[in-house]
Amino acid sequence: MGDRLNVLFLTHDPLTETIAGPAIRVWELAHVLATQHRVTIGVPNREARSSPTVAVRCYADGAMAGLVKDHEITIASGYLLHQNPEIRQLARYLVMDVYGPFTLENLNLFAESRMSDRIALHQAGVEVLLEQLELADFFLCASERQRDYWLGALSLANRINPYSHAADPTLRSLIDVVPFGLPSEPPHPTAHGIKGVVPGIGTEDVVVLWTGGIWDWFDPLTAIEAAAALADEVPSLKLYFMGARHPNPDIPPMIMARRAEELARERGVLNRTVFFNDRWVPYAQRVNFLCDADLAISLHHEHIETRFSFRTRFLDSFWTGLPLLATSGDVLSDIAAAEGAGVVVGDGDVEAVQEALRGLATDHERRRAMAERSRALGERYTWSRVAAPLLSYCARPQRAADLGHADVVMPRMPARGGTRLRLLIAAYRLDGAAGVLRRVARRVKRLPARLGPVRR
Repeated sequence: MGDRLNVLFLTHDPLTETIAGPAIRVWELAHVLATQHRVTIGVPNREARSSPTVAVRCYADGAMAGLVKDHEITIASGYLLHQNPEIRQLARYLVMDVYGPFTLENLNLFAESRMSDRIALHQAGVEVLLEQLELADFFLCASERQRDYWLGALSLANRINPYSHAADPTLRSLIDVVPFGLPSEPPHPTAHGIKGVVPGIGTEDVVVLWTGGIWDWFDPLTAIEAAAALADEVPSLKLYFMGARHPNPDIPPMIMARRAEELARERGVLNRTVFFNDRWVPYAQRVNFLCDADLAISLHHEHIETRFSFRTRFLDSFWTGLPLLATSGDVLSDIAAAEGAGVVVGDGDVEAVQEALRGLATDHERRRAMAERSRALGERYTWSRVAAPLLSYCARPQRAADLGHADVVMPRMPARGGTRLRLLIAAYRLDGAAGVLRRVARRVKRLPARLGPVRR
């Protein structure tokens, strides 16, 4: 094997001009690795965005096996390993990116579904995670706090054992921290995205930007209540939600996005003080929106997902020097507050959000000082810096020290009878017949591969 290896990144999200966090992470890390290796991004869509330095190939219609065979290292995330068993059979070195603990997100995402459906979907997610924990050679996570969470999971999956400990007592060779990152170059807007463009928002208004989507585990309602309370007192204050809908059509509309728009309408501030962008901003154009804002806001409720999340939406705020107003408890919001780049508030505290918005909107010098600290914080998170552990692994890839030993027994148990049926029922209730057909198609696709050997 030469110094330059063939590395395959896989994304479950379509790779288009309008991409969200998971695909952005794949795109950017792939380009960092391409400075040292031959890199391919495997995508589910046939017409994908292209790159001069990274190959982009579609893995649909049975092409996944050939892609994996052609590369020494395969990097996957989410449900990809479970949905494509050829990965676990053919990957020479398997890296799993677990930066988004989706089983914790799903606790909120499906919170309003009936309990039988929630249990079926949760059980399926746990099975997917255990499969990853059992089979991968190396894991990526987003923070030291996340790493502690995954070390606990790896312990229960029996991946932390005498073999892995003897090879590396720190276990950094098994799991290390690769946060979400930022471009190394400073932002260069090419046009206005909000001010003077969105009807109702003038060039001199103070724009408070909700930088990402409105997912069900966030709290836009508190932000809207606070902005509505200030509508007459600070008429120049404008709250702008950058993206109400997810660019991946397979992800269902979020209940919270609908509730947010309904609340703004009820309070009489829709398109007056509170504005929603009903499309997803193309990745290359996001800088025009970020640089048109005066501060960023992101609120969430206090729950287990918050503690282990890594709010990637905050990073663009640091890149463009936006002061941050956020709920406490998230890793990045706490860092921003400690560095003087942000203000944190309690869960659902409308008065605290209102006070913070009033103070930041009317104090230009305070915003300027916080902006400088925000930019300084962003310099720690450039993609070239955060990718260092992954670059190190790809320079000398190795099978995990504990894999392939018959005396290491993995505790993963097969799903109990009836779980598959309950999962299909849940899929039908959530997505209708199309959801059931998608699941059945995936199961049929996996049947031949399940008859083959399992990578261990």
